[in-house]
Amino acid sequence: MEDNVYAPPASDVVAPPPSGLGDEFYVVAPLKFCLLFFLTLGLYQLYWFYMQWARYRRRHPGETLWPVARAIFAVFFAHALAGRIDEALRARGARHDWAPGAVATIYVIAQIASSVLDRLSSREIGSPFTDVASLVLLAPVGLSLLRLQRAANLACGDPDGDSNRRLSALNYVWLVLGALLWLSLLAGLFALYVLPD
Repeated sequence: MEDNVYAPPASDVVAPPPSGLGDEFYVVAPLKFCLLFFLTLGLYQLYWFYMQWARYRRRHPGETLWPVARAIFAVFFAHALAGRIDEALRARGARHDWAPGAVATIYVIAQIASSVLDRLSSREIGSPFTDVASLVLLAPVGLSLLRLQRAANLACGDPDGDSNRRLSALNYVWLVLGALLWLSLLAGLFALYVLPD
């Protein structure tokens, strides 16, 4: 047997991901996601989108992207996020039955419809239908984002989101504020449409 010190290695060399950069996407347990999303009337999605893009940018420093802008204008970047999560799943070899483009499209349509209904409701056009329909549209918005979250968790090797399952003190503050927001919203709708003049 002849050893050639100049020969390339016989095994495949796989470079590990850069250490200390954390997960490629934001990981959160599904129950925690649902509590924070629905109790804050969907406001949690701003933070959620920001964290997804901030984590992605940290792992891909060569890409120029602004997480804040992508969080504020999420309807324009939802498909890109879904595509990047799907690419990460494929690179990891993880099996996940989903249609990333369809999930992102459901989010975009439901979010735009909800925003339009909110505008109409604020001008008292179509009330109480627009008020109730806007609240109902929280379901498809939240559930589509939950599908994206489950895929992101799997892409990061934490399918159940165990690394971010517990609620922090700040999470509890947001949940209490969200509960107060829901109470005031429901009380306002009740006073406006149920109580006699």
